[in-house]
Amino acid sequence: MSTQLSLRFEFAYDKGRLLLFSSILSVFSVGCVWISYRSDRAAHPPIAPILLWPFAALLGLAVIALLVKLFKSEPGLVISGTGIHIASFAAETIPWLAVRDLERFQSRGIDNLVLNLDPAVAGTVKRRGLMSKLPKALRGSGTKAGISLKILQGDPDWIFEQCWDFLRRAREDERAAAAKTGSAAVFDADLETADAAATRGQPLFTYALIAILASVYAAELAFGVDAPDKGSPTIQTLLVFGGTFRNSILVYGQWWRLFTAPFLHANPLHLAFNCFALWLAGRLLERLIGWHWFAGLFCISALGGSVASLLINPVNVVGVGASGGIVGLFAAAIVLSFHFRSGSLPTSLRTGAIRILIPSLIPFISRTRDGMQIDYAAHLGGAVAGGAIALILLTVWPRVRPRPRFSIAALTFSIAFAVITAVSLWPISQIRADLLTNPFSQYFRGQYQLAAQDFAVKAQQDEKAAPYYHLWRYIAQEQGKDADAATGLRAEAVKLDQAKWPYPIYRLFLGELNPAEVIAKASDNNALCEAIFYIGEWHLIRNEIPDARQQFQAASLSCPSTFMEYDGARGELQRLSHRNS
Repeated sequence: MSTQLSLRFEFAYDKGRLLLFSSILSVFSVGCVWISYRSDRAAHPPIAPILLWPFAALLGLAVIALLVKLFKSEPGLVISGTGIHIASFAAETIPWLAVRDLERFQSRGIDNLVLNLDPAVAGTVKRRGLMSKLPKALRGSGTKAGISLKILQGDPDWIFEQCWDFLRRAREDERAAAAKTGSAAVFDADLETADAAATRGQPLFTYALIAILASVYAAELAFGVDAPDKGSPTIQTLLVFGGTFRNSILVYGQWWRLFTAPFLHANPLHLAFNCFALWLAGRLLERLIGWHWFAGLFCISALGGSVASLLINPVNVVGVGASGGIVGLFAAAIVLSFHFRSGSLPTSLRTGAIRILIPSLIPFISRTRDGMQIDYAAHLGGAVAGGAIALILLTVWPRVRPRPRFSIAALTFSIAFAVITAVSLWPISQIRADLLTNPFSQYFRGQYQLAAQDFAVKAQQDEKAAPYYHLWRYIAQEQGKDADAATGLRAEAVKLDQAKWPYPIYRLFLGELNPAEVIAKASDNNALCEAIFYIGEWHLIRNEIPDARQQFQAASLSCPSTFMEYDGARGELQRLSHRNS
């Protein structure tokens, strides 16, 4: 007993490692600021400073904390028979009998010693460092103390073994003393906690949600408005199936897209990553809070991600993916981990969640190899929504209850979210049907024969615009190598008033006029923009690509946006850009 009490080991900070770690963090901090200034501010005005500057500030605080240790002469860790003293945690020595459990967390680049303290003792300990400055709600119960073994001088394995040896001997002495008095000493490490029991079972809702996401992706490929490109739906398909798009939501009132976008994915890798992350989130959280609240947090976070994507992203971005909801679950896991007083559970929650959450919020990579953009705005919105709801939930979750309160409210919101998504299938089906029967869409998808037939139907339905629909029918037939294209156009030309527009355009395609003569016959600006566009189509039919592109660019700038020639010029330019890529 006396030998045990007389033992004392001091471990100073490793100055070289502290300097190395502080240098690395300094480089990352400066890099965050540099990246925020180098980002495309015209495309993403607020997102770079919102995400990177706070992270750079946190890194800066970590650097300051390391430098403070670097210039201190006080040992970082002292262990003895009376207790353990962690300089960065508290000024006093913590008795071994106040330590409920002793853990070591190791992974690549991490080797931490963590103590789970008795709440009664932890409440009397005066904290040191940044944690002492935080509000009590964010500090949690204060029952955890830890230190990185990597920044100490000494063998980490030996240090951990000595700590366990001191803890074991202190408990043996306490049991021996209790036996002499006829009482019993029981330690928390000897018991199975209720928190551990709460993690049993399978996250069934998580599995069901993964199955739903996979099924929706299969529907994108099977029922898309375009043929899949290397196993991925086209942007047009994602837009039709309910991706967020600012103009569609704010101008046309298609607010249901905020609910449908989280169920869509852009490619197999996008789906696989999100399903894997969702599986991790389900393992961490669903069995702790129940599937009602897990579903509610996912839906609220997904909605927050959709709103952020709509407001922050450029106007021409189509937003899809469940990542907003998933990131919100990880943010909620970190917040809700403070509900649990001790044991390995809260640490597991925070460690697992932080590993996913931090990379998902730092836009070091903004574009993938296939040209898709990673929607960091949705990640941010989901994290804020999930974290905020979890913070409210934390305040109303009694310690004595195994699951949070108001699960019926969470389930009600989830059901409402699902109903709105299901009802949205009706407008989605209407948009899809209209697009599939739209001859312009058919033309730009390369379905020239079908487009020619529907242009003829449009001409019969709209007598005023019929001359232009017949021109488009001819263009589709030419692109489809229809030998009767010129014959059909000539038959329609004889029905027109030769003194009026657009008869000169018919003569251009029939070889009776050249482009300069057509331009000369345009009587006003509207006729001029139409002439420019159809001259572009004339060049395109003759495979004169540079001349065609020049004409289409001019038409897109001169034609009113309500003209079919305006949309046609933009569509042809897009097709030509894909031809060159």
